[in-house]
Amino acid sequence: MFSRFVPKIRQALTFFATIQNDGVAMKTLAVISILALLTISGAAYTDQVLIGEQAMQGAN
Repeated sequence: MFSRFVPKIRQALTFFATIQNDGVAMKTLAVISILALLTISGAAYTDQVLIGEQAMQGAN
């Protein structure tokens, strides 16, 4: 009864054993993520500065 399940388990283990960590790709994704966060935070800061300048000009 259990002999039917053994080939599937072995196949799955063989498949997972072929997956390797790709350090270069992970570093690249980390750099891209950090740059994206910096871009978003810089845009939010710039928006606040520009809105503040517009409010000051409107008060004059």
